[in-house]
Amino acid sequence: MELKSTGFAVVDVETTGSGLNRGDRVMEVAVVHLDDGDTTTALEMLIDPQRPVSRFSERLTGITWAMLHEAPTFADIAERVRDAIGDRVFVAHNMRFDWRFLSMEMQRATGKPLRAERLCTVKFARRLLPHLMRRNLDALAWHYDVSIIGRHRAGGDARATARVLQYMLADARRHDIDSWGQLVAFLRQPRPRPRWSAMPQPVTVDATA
Repeated sequence: MELKSTGFAVVDVETTGSGLNRGDRVMEVAVVHLDDGDTTTALEMLIDPQRPVSRFSERLTGITWAMLHEAPTFADIAERVRDAIGDRVFVAHNMRFDWRFLSMEMQRATGKPLRAERLCTVKFARRLLPHLMRRNLDALAWHYDVSIIGRHRAGGDARATARVLQYMLADARRHDIDSWGQLVAFLRQPRPRPRWSAMPQPVTVDATA
């Protein structure tokens, strides 16, 4: 399947906390479709997580319980989420986090987990852009001159990730990667080691959220 004809569902979730095994839940979800260079927001919703929001998540996202208590539960919108992803490639920045939370919610609501091809833009960036010292969403957006309107909200982050993915796919095609199969093979190759300068360097952290 050619990359130009591959449909991508770029997903972002905001959660009550980071502890999937401690009962944290999805409180906002967005799905943005990317088709041959065109982006469309397919789904963007607040969700009643049926549990309190941690102080950290409230400060990070600005989402409060007052914004959520009249929102639909995940069970109310589970099929809309599944339909929005459909048979597209599931894409997220730090994909494992979003995939695990959504799969948990889908299993809880419908008894069926998510099933889809997956692509992590962090992993993609590590392989495609080894010269970058950081690959969090802010760093990639800066690299590609992409504006993030609504940082740490599901819609804002999903739309920015979709724009970043557009540029990454264009860069990949310049490396003669023209199909989904070639991209998968490219991502499985050993990651090139960056060439570090002998001069002292500042300490940095690769925050991938």
